[in-house]
Amino acid sequence: MPTSQTLPASIEHAIAAWLGGDAIRLAPLAGGGFSGAAVHSVEHLATGRRFVLKRFPESATIDRCTWVHALMRHLRAVGIDVVPEVIDRRPQPPAEGQTFLLDHAGGPWELVAFMPGRATDRPTSGQAAAALDALARVHVAAAGMAGVQTRGPSPGVIRRREQARQLIALPWRQRRAAIARDADPVVVALFDEAIDACDRAGGARTLAAIAAAEVPPLALQPVLRDVWSDHVLFADAGDRVSGIVDYHAAGIDTPATDLARLLGSWSLAGAGCEQPLLDAWRDAVEAYEQVRPLAAAERRLISWLHASGVILGLDNWFRWTLEERRTFPDAARMHERIARLVAALGPILRD
Repeated sequence: MPTSQTLPASIEHAIAAWLGGDAIRLAPLAGGGFSGAAVHSVEHLATGRRFVLKRFPESATIDRCTWVHALMRHLRAVGIDVVPEVIDRRPQPPAEGQTFLLDHAGGPWELVAFMPGRATDRPTSGQAAAALDALARVHVAAAGMAGVQTRGPSPGVIRRREQARQLIALPWRQRRAAIARDADPVVVALFDEAIDACDRAGGARTLAAIAAAEVPPLALQPVLRDVWSDHVLFADAGDRVSGIVDYHAAGIDTPATDLARLLGSWSLAGAGCEQPLLDAWRDAVEAYEQVRPLAAAERRLISWLHASGVILGLDNWFRWTLEERRTFPDAARMHERIARLVAALGPILRD
């Protein structure tokens, strides 16, 4: 194992909790996401097994980590093998069997099995259908987790209504004047483009409609909430889904949340960008419904969640980068993501 001179103490401490002093090969994992959370590939040299070591968000509590891992283990226990196996720490009283580790700074780490495969934001029709078939099976299995099914208004819809109201009260054009001169020039240019697109297409009307949206009661259950193109892996040989990764954002909401998130991440890059979301991916949605039929309210909500997600997703990015001055480990990838959302903004506002 690398020594403390070559590894940050928190990572060395985390690896030792699972693999002791065994020889490993460690490398940062490419495509680890936008959050900047530490993600590493770990190869156990004695067995050849590969794992992913990842830190939960700073805000994650012990109860939160426990719930996420309970969900993942439930899914695998009922046969959903696209979910990574959560690895127990080596017996270490009094936390024997514990699946996460608090490092010296109080941040929780996990070790999960590495899932092979490649992500794409331009899936073939076969890949899209396979992905939604797999997602439907995840949803059906997650609904069977003890004590989690309920009915009520979607927490995600409530959050988006409130964010839209805040954006109406303090619109982009008004906030633009306060942007610092040394802010990221690429994001500033995209901000200006988004402001102009909203002005041309009546973005204020769209925001008002989002802010006034009704929140009907829906079936609520565990969903992934951050299942997008980077988190769905396909086997190299064809359309088979080999893994669905990253469960740190999972929570209780409507399954329509996941459909809007995944389909929307594809439509931003694919030919369906100018079409209504459910029309662009009709065959994939049919594959989902062969496993889990959609209620009429869920179907209607998918398009609403996608449209509001484009506008409010941009609002998040502009706030993070230009106002809060957060930095992201891959600036080029971040710029590309914002640019795709801006490109989708015009069609969303015209619908």
